[in-house]
Amino acid sequence: MGWFAKQPSLQQTELSPAELKQLNIRSGWASDDPGLMLFEIGNQLSGPVFCIGASFEFNDGKNRTQSFDPKLYIPSKAVRKAAVRGIEKKDVKNFGFSCLCMKAAPEGPCENAFR
Repeated sequence: MGWFAKQPSLQQTELSPAELKQLNIRSGWASDDPGLMLFEIGNQLSGPVFCIGASFEFNDGKNRTQSFDPKLYIPSKAVRKAAVRGIEKKDVKNFGFSCLCMKAAPEGPCENAFR
């Protein structure tokens, strides 16, 4: 392949619900801090993903979005950990993640932009 070969350009794309299901997300709270929610995220997709934040739905009907700073980069077939402060177990009804990856086409697989 030559230096000037045309490579398909990759675009940052939000993960579909089916792709999000391929992330193994485990959660819990620190035993010594009831306001510190811990996450362990495993990426089973074909390419790396980066999670930009989590959204929380509380028992009282309120919602909160918490961004990760820095963004959580998870290579393919790898596991990373993150934490969010100020989320108490007794208050949380549900949570979700917002994650992105690089794709040549919106319906295509996640790809590694550095290959």
